[in-house]
Amino acid sequence: MLDKKRFILVWLLLFLSLGVGACQTGRGDGTAAPTPGVIDRAFEPTPPGWAEYQPLLRQWAVAAEASSVYVEPEWGAEQATGPPDAPGCGDYQFAWASAVSDEVATLDLTYETPVYVSEIIIIQSFNPNQVVKVEVLDPDGEYIVVYQDSPVVVDRPCPYSLAVPVEELDFKSDTIRITVDQSVLGLGWNEIDAVRLVGVEGE
Repeated sequence: MLDKKRFILVWLLLFLSLGVGACQTGRGDGTAAPTPGVIDRAFEPTPPGWAEYQPLLRQWAVAAEASSVYVEPEWGAEQATGPPDAPGCGDYQFAWASAVSDEVATLDLTYETPVYVSEIIIIQSFNPNQVVKVEVLDPDGEYIVVYQDSPVVVDRPCPYSLAVPVEELDFKSDTIRITVDQSVLGLGWNEIDAVRLVGVEGE
């Protein structure tokens, strides 16, 4: 009988000691220890670069040149400067149009403030989207391609906005070049009303 009581007592003491040990595996501040494999969000580091965040600068072009124009000043390159002003979808003289309706032509646009470019928005008021290339001018005078595609028939009415996201450019720029190829679809002039440059001004 004594051995049986001693056996039960030993097991009781062992159980109590294990329970106390488990209760002491917390942080030491009254909170429970984290579950393995689960991230404790309160102790994650602050995301890098958060203090360097700067608001985006959105600009309309202040100057423009084109490889060709239908007629000046109506449909001239300068019609692509400033905010969009074509009254709707149509062949309006408030947008740039190339000399002939089935050629490959380029439009160069300049902006007031150089930025680290994050997006280029091309607003087209007639026969979109025949834009096949978008380039950004780097400090060495070279154009860097940020968008390239084939002409495509757009199944929605214009004005049509082509938004081109730009990533991984480590320089500021105030000049872009847009190429339209009107020789493929047979739609006629692809007219550009305005182009917005979005980016961070930085230092």
